[in-house]
Amino acid sequence: MAPLTIADLLERNKATVANHTPIPTLNDLRQSGDPAFPPKLMIITCLDARCIPEKFFNSDVGEIVVHRNAGGDARHALRDITIFDTIFGGIDEIAVVHHTDCGALRITEDGIVSRVKARVDPEHWHHVDALRPFGAITDVEESVKEQVEWLRAHPLVRDELGKGVHGFVFDLKTGKVEQKI
Repeated sequence: MAPLTIADLLERNKATVANHTPIPTLNDLRQSGDPAFPPKLMIITCLDARCIPEKFFNSDVGEIVVHRNAGGDARHALRDITIFDTIFGGIDEIAVVHHTDCGALRITEDGIVSRVKARVDPEHWHHVDALRPFGAITDVEESVKEQVEWLRAHPLVRDELGKGVHGFVFDLKTGKVEQKI
């Protein structure tokens, strides 16, 4: 099967448009008084296309906020946590969800840095260094525990929110999500 292209996605979107139910605007949601808005649960997970929390948690549009990045690294989500928690009236819980067979298990920090620097002019290497950490991991369970502990201790994470940070591992083979911390 050939990789998808943007043109393929736009073609698929035509079918979506034909059956689309309008999604409420932010103003519609605010005015509705719906207690489920804004979502009070954020999920931090990997950008791996096989790891889709909306599917494995069977959630509907608007129920959860999902932050995705390579390895599901909480450090790269902190900016968005801070913004969402401040602007939208607070988050109650954060689920850090890592998954089995993660690509971050196959890299090292030094390895990814050297590969990225090989593609970039040396005068821009400081930009590569500024992206650290890249999120290489050696153990999925340990990594999710470290990420949770880091978030709980971070001064930009409210104490009350810190109590609501938990870590999970999603098993790609079974579909089960298991709490680790």
